Amino acid sequence: MFRRICAAVLAALILATAAGCADDGPRTTGGRAGGGPVPAPSPFVSGPPWYDDTAPAGAGVTVGAKGTPCELPVTFSLPARWTAEPVGDAAGTTLGGSRLRCEVDAKPAGNVGFLRVWAVDEGTGDVRAALEEFLADDDRVSEIEYRRGRRGPLDLAEATYVQADGLGGGPNRQRALAVGVPGGGTVLVTFGGMDTSEFEAMFPAYQLATGTLRVSR
Repeated sequence: MFRRICAAVLAALILATAAGCADDGPRTTGGRAGGGPVPAPSPFVSGPPWYDDTAPAGAGVTVGAKGTPCELPVTFSLPARWTAEPVGDAAGTTLGGSRLRCEVDAKPAGNVGFLRVWAVDEGTGDVRAALEEFLADDDRVSEIEYRRGRRGPLDLAEATYVQADGLGGGPNRQRALAVGVPGGGTVLVTFGGMDTSEFEAMFPAYQLATGTLRVSR
C-alpha cells in the first residue's frame, strides 16, 4: 500500500515538473488591435546586428511632447544637444506610405547622423506590415532582420538592416522601429549615421530613445 502511494505521488510530481518545463517555451505577451497575440521580444542579442548589450545614453532632451519643436503621437528622450526640427506637409517627404514628421540632428552633439520620426498616413495598424512597406520602398536596403516586442502597452516591430551609401560609399548599418499608437495609428522611428562606425558611436542615443518611448498625453 505504501509503495502504491509513493508511486502515485512520484507520478504527480513528474507531471507537475513537465508542465512547468512546458511553460518555459515560447510565450506571447498581451494583444493587439487585430486580435492576435503579440510575440514576446526576441532573446537578448549582444553585438551586431542588434547591439542589445549597448547601454543607453543619459537623457538630456525630450522630443514629441506638447511645446517641444516636434509635437508627435509619442514622446522619447535623447542626449543633450540633439536638436529636433518639425517637417511640415509642404516638404512632401514620404517613403512606403509613411510621411516624415520630425528630424533630430546629432551634429550639435558631435556626431553625424539623424533620428527621424515618420507617421503612417494610411494602413491597417499592423506595425510589422508598416515597417516592411517602408523598407520595401528603399531599393538601397539589404540584409534586413525583423523582430517583434512591446514597450509597456505599445506594440512594436523593429528592423536592423544595411543601407548602401547613395554617394558610392560602403554599406551603412541602420535601424528602424514601428510602434502602434491608440486609435490604430503607426509611428516609425528610423536611425542612422554617416557610416556604420558613426552609427555604433551614436547607438546609445537610440537605446535611450526606444527605451523611453511613451504615448503623448
